[in-house]
Amino acid sequence: MKESAVNKPKDIFIERGGVRLHALDHGGLDRPIFLMLHGAVAHARWWDPIAPGLTGLGRPIAVDLRGHGESEWAEDYSYEAFYKDLDAWIEWAEEESGEPPGVVAHSFGAGTTLKLHEAANPRLRFIVLVDVPLELSERIIGPLRKVADRPSRPWPSRELFVEKFRVVPSGDNVSPELLAHVARHSVRPLEDGTWTRKADKSFHKNRPVTDFRPGWRKVKAPALLVVGAESDRLTEADLKWIRESRADVRIESIPGAYHHVHLDAPEIFLSLTQDFLSSILY
Repeated sequence: MKESAVNKPKDIFIERGGVRLHALDHGGLDRPIFLMLHGAVAHARWWDPIAPGLTGLGRPIAVDLRGHGESEWAEDYSYEAFYKDLDAWIEWAEEESGEPPGVVAHSFGAGTTLKLHEAANPRLRFIVLVDVPLELSERIIGPLRKVADRPSRPWPSRELFVEKFRVVPSGDNVSPELLAHVARHSVRPLEDGTWTRKADKSFHKNRPVTDFRPGWRKVKAPALLVVGAESDRLTEADLKWIRESRADVRIESIPGAYHHVHLDAPEIFLSLTQDFLSSILY
């Protein structure tokens, strides 16, 4: 996946609670701003196949969550810390554009969005949530805690890291080119010439079992939920609860896609998102 100089996103930094937070501005229309949140142990560049396709509808800003990408590592990785960071980005976006932003969020970023709704009443134009479980159960979080317990090893070269990189949970449909793209942006060089992950995996260690139903109940903005048909994050019972409790939420399932829906099927995901945004914004 090549990036032209013309389309290269610009860096944005804000600070909250002593933590420097980073995002990538993909340009486009002045407003509305679309805040794009990645999943766990990922980064803002995971939205590179999607964000440029949204510039005709608004201004996509892909956020690096604390402890991820180019944002600083922190002592506090509670949901409260993450959703307060999101609230700070929402405040920044409203000051920047003069109107409330929307949120496009995958997995952990989507869970953070729902936790913000549970705690507050965010001013948002819309939300697009991608393959977020109804409950972060022990079945889901247990294996991730084990990942956090294994220290990040230094890699002798960026090329070797890219060669070995795989998404977690696994999926079979990400193109090799796109997988290599997100892998290249997942590591940084050390002084001794080795490479290490940008993400602080330790944030998984104390992640609790979490119920996202309270957040779903308080969503007021137009909402789209996109799920991977091959993903195990949402059961049929989970989807039934959302359909019955939030009949106003549009739900789309993408055949052949696993948990990382926007990497497995970027063209289909982009088309669904464009259609949803066109229907509610203009």
